[in-house]
Amino acid sequence: MRYLFRAFSALVLLLTFAHWQNLGAIPLPVAAGPSDTIRVKQWCATAQGLLSINNDSAEARSRHIIRVSRQLDYSYGEAQGYLLLGSALRNKGEFEASLGFSQKALTMFEAKNRARNIAAVYNALALTYKRMGDAQHVKLLTRKALDYAKLARQFARKGPYFPELNRAYISAGIIFRDLGQLDSAAACYLRAMPMAQQHYSRPSSLPVCYADYAQLLMDTNQDLPKAVWYLEQAIPLYEVENNLTGLEHAYRNLSWTYRKQGDYAQALAAADKSLALGRAIRDPHRLVNSLEAAYLAYRAAGQPAHAMDLMAEWKMREDSLLNLEKTQAVAKLEAAYASEKKEAQILRLDEDNAHKVRQLIMLSIGALILGLLLGVMLWQYRTIQHTNAQLQITNKTILENNRHMSEQAVRQTMLMKELHHRVKNNLAIVSSLLRLQSNRLADEMATKAVREGQQRVEAMSLIHQRLYQSDNVTTVDMRRYITDLVESLMTAYGREKETFNSMVRVEQAMLDVELALPLGLILNELLTNAFKHAYHKVAQPALRIYLGHDPEASYGGLLLEVQDNGPGLTQWQWQQATGSFGKRLIDSLTEQIGGTFELSDDTGTLFRLHIAQHVPAHAAT
Repeated sequence: MRYLFRAFSALVLLLTFAHWQNLGAIPLPVAAGPSDTIRVKQWCATAQGLLSINNDSAEARSRHIIRVSRQLDYSYGEAQGYLLLGSALRNKGEFEASLGFSQKALTMFEAKNRARNIAAVYNALALTYKRMGDAQHVKLLTRKALDYAKLARQFARKGPYFPELNRAYISAGIIFRDLGQLDSAAACYLRAMPMAQQHYSRPSSLPVCYADYAQLLMDTNQDLPKAVWYLEQAIPLYEVENNLTGLEHAYRNLSWTYRKQGDYAQALAAADKSLALGRAIRDPHRLVNSLEAAYLAYRAAGQPAHAMDLMAEWKMREDSLLNLEKTQAVAKLEAAYASEKKEAQILRLDEDNAHKVRQLIMLSIGALILGLLLGVMLWQYRTIQHTNAQLQITNKTILENNRHMSEQAVRQTMLMKELHHRVKNNLAIVSSLLRLQSNRLADEMATKAVREGQQRVEAMSLIHQRLYQSDNVTTVDMRRYITDLVESLMTAYGREKETFNSMVRVEQAMLDVELALPLGLILNELLTNAFKHAYHKVAQPALRIYLGHDPEASYGGLLLEVQDNGPGLTQWQWQQATGSFGKRLIDSLTEQIGGTFELSDDTGTLFRLHIAQHVPAHAAT
């Protein structure tokens, strides 16, 4: 035992000497001077202002901040540079690089435990994922944006840091609006508005609150004059700060609101200003939105030639944002960042363990008489270290498997969306070819037949459009589909919404695509028949559509009703029309889905389609 004590003491002295020698060998960084840090902070404020004016200039200034901060070994300035650079690249649509730099900033601020700056990074990540959700039409990304907005709000409350807290409420409101949760969006805006008035910051969040709340009022048609009032309050505030990004958003929504009010001159003026700003700030996402607003304004104002040019550019730029490879690259980057963060946690644990070992060694110098006890403790420590290493290996394996499963699920969903998108585009090409062919035909009957075929192709195209715009690629939202189909046919047959009474009631909104496609074609034939024959001598045309549970059938029965207020069509007249392709198509599709068909001529023509033993989409899954 005496020899064990002597050997252990020698080992302790050797390790202690090596420990102090290593400490002396570590070079100390050169700290930045006060004037240097002040200059870097001034550059950061300048870059923040450039984000709302010119993204190219903001990017160049951010990269300069990073280079200088590295030379000065000024970690705060470097992290701020990464945050600003990520925001500039997000505005330019370079989402993969934007996420990478934002995550670098987050890692550096977390190491310093800076709650305010962490909240700022989470606000930036929320906007980046919101933009990706918009560009890719993927609700999963939008919901992730909401999670980041909630994290930003959590860290901002620690101060409280009111500017970041206000931005977190605004970001959450925008995301709730995109998710269709309008009451939650309004609550966020109304919470942020008085906070921005009471706690002023630069740039101010108050015009953002005004403009976003006005957009919500405009989207829901709640109070259009009030929406105009809020936008007119926001524009001077944006002009004082030279915030071109905010001005583009405000003028775009002002154009939408004036167009809804029927003031097309004001709508065109606001749309032109929004489009000019969208081109100036070099933000592809905002340019797509301003092109859409300008196209709708010029179309509503009766200037179809210019409207078609705007629509062509709008669709071209929108498709450039919808890039599958970008989404996959972002998923890989997130996985790599998660792995890097886990490794950093393991490194910190190892450093903590090393610190405990050094403490143990220092204590052993003054307690040689407890050598045997320290030996037992050392054995226990090694056992724990071995167990921790095994647990780390197991955790790493589990995380790797979960990452692979998540990537496969996202990849499969995106591939199905891409498939439906391409089918929709192919059907659009077929529809365009049919339209061109109909314009070249001299025979009126042939022209009519080709145009009816074109309408059937467009009815199928609407189904695939709904599929690639939804997170669920196997079901169709029939409420939105029927509404779009009615509006499309009203436009095709020259009917105005103001003089046409359409009532759509859908109780069974989600249908499997196998049933939705034939049902959509049947509905297209019935609506086309009504628009062609029912309203020639009707002063106030009306149309009623019902899709829901069949009261005459057992559980699972589905009923489709289409009723007009025309002169009426009897069962005998329907059966006599043996040469009609539309009738044969309805009969064939009805048989295909196992349905029965009936009609009556009570106050117009009433078509009823009964489908027995129908299983709703949510029950089938």
